[in-house]
Formats: sequence, C-alpha cells, structure tokens
Amino acid sequence: MDQVRGTAEDIVAAPAPGRARVEPGSSRSSAPFHVVRQEACAVLTLDHPPVNALDAHGYRAVTAALADLDSDPAIRAIVVTGAGSRAFCAGTDMAGLAPGADLGELTTASLAFFETLSGLRTPLVGALNGPAVGGGAMIAAECDVLTATRNARLGVPELQLGFPGAGSHIARLVPRPVALRMLLLGEQLSADRMLEMGLLVEVVDETQQLRASAERCAKTIAALDPVAVRGARGVLRGEADARALAGYREELNLLIDVLSR
Repeated sequence: MDQVRGTAEDIVAAPAPGRARVEPGSSRSSAPFHVVRQEACAVLTLDHPPVNALDAHGYRAVTAALADLDSDPAIRAIVVTGAGSRAFCAGTDMAGLAPGADLGELTTASLAFFETLSGLRTPLVGALNGPAVGGGAMIAAECDVLTATRNARLGVPELQLGFPGAGSHIARLVPRPVALRMLLLGEQLSADRMLEMGLLVEVVDETQQLRASAERCAKTIAALDPVAVRGARGVLRGEADARALAGYREELNLLIDVLSR
C-alpha cells in the first residue's frame, strides 16, 4: 500500500478565576495536557502543539488523567478542550502510522483511551476551540454536551488520508447519510451547521467565551445528584457506547490490515 498521506497539521489546515489548582506533574514538559480542578468541576486541556494530536504516549497519559478524575467523588463534571485556537484535537499523530512505527503500541493505547472515555461515570463537556477531526471528532462524539467557537468544525478525513476510521463514532452525532458523506466525500460540519443540527449548546466568538460557556454547562451538571446522573446517562448511553466501541475495534483491525498490505 502507498504510505499514509499527510500529517496531523495537514488534517487541521483547512486557569479561570476562583479556587482552582493545576494538577502537579501535568505541565507541558511532562504530558500533552494539563488539568485544572475548580470545586466540583475539572478542565482537561489537550496541549500538544501544533494541533493537539496524540501519539501512544499521549493517549496513555490522557487515559490515566481521565481515570483519575473519574475516580474522584469530588469531581462531578469534566470539561475537555484544546489549547490555543488552531485545533481542538487532530486525533492520532500521523507519525505513529508511518512505515516502521509501532502500530501495535499505538492501536493498543488508542483503544484503551476510547474505552476509558466511553466508560467514564462523570459527564463530559466538550469545548471545541477549533477543528475536531479524526480522533478529535471521536472525542467530541463521546462528550455529553458540546459548545464551540465559530472556527470549530467536525470532520473525519481518514479515508482521504488512505485508511479507515472514526465512522462508528461520527454516526453517534449525525444521521447515516450525513456520516457517509463525511466519510466518503470529506464533507465537514461548520460550527453554525452543528448548532443548526442540535449538536451544540451554543457558538461563541472567542476562546474566553468558550471557557465560560463550558464551565456554565459543567456547573449546571455538577449541581445535580451524581447517583441520579450516572443512572440516567447509563440508560441513555449504554447501547450507543457499546456499538461505537465495537465499531472502533473493527476499524482498528481494518487499519492494521490496510497498513500491512
């Protein structure tokens, strides 16, 4: 097979006031993210320039951070966002799919990440500060509530780059015909279109406004009874979570087959 085409950058090219604390050991130098806890909410910011793409190490680090937050009974809502304004997340770092890369390590880490994301008991608020493409769109699909800046967009360019992926998750957000156009034709959804389709709470112009919007959502959720929230989410999400994960496992197997030809 031809080499996978493009880079994470190619895919995309097209702490607040209050009692908050940054997680020790989660600075940019040690992990591709940082976490701020503020009362009953936490904000996890993907911070891996230029487009917040994740390699195997990044997937493992963010997986551990999410599991830690989910195990803390004081945290009742988690906001996930990206650093800067260039991208929310471009998904997997394409270097991990290049010839000679350890594909097994990458797929194992990414599967564990999405299994953890799907299994979180704590509600997720996605704050899309820019394009969410590929694995970034999958993260958005796992969020319970989404809000976005006007430059955000949703896309699944995997087939255009030469490999399968993201279809099982994007189908959670949009009707099947739209999902197929996104996969086969490379169509992407703008923030305004996502708002029109009911995927977003609101669209804002500035990153600061996005943070405020996401925190309002998180605080509203955090004020609810956590046991009732977990039960209601479990009923609503259970079957869809299982289908998306089953589809993702199939996509990873197809990816390995395609890249090994």
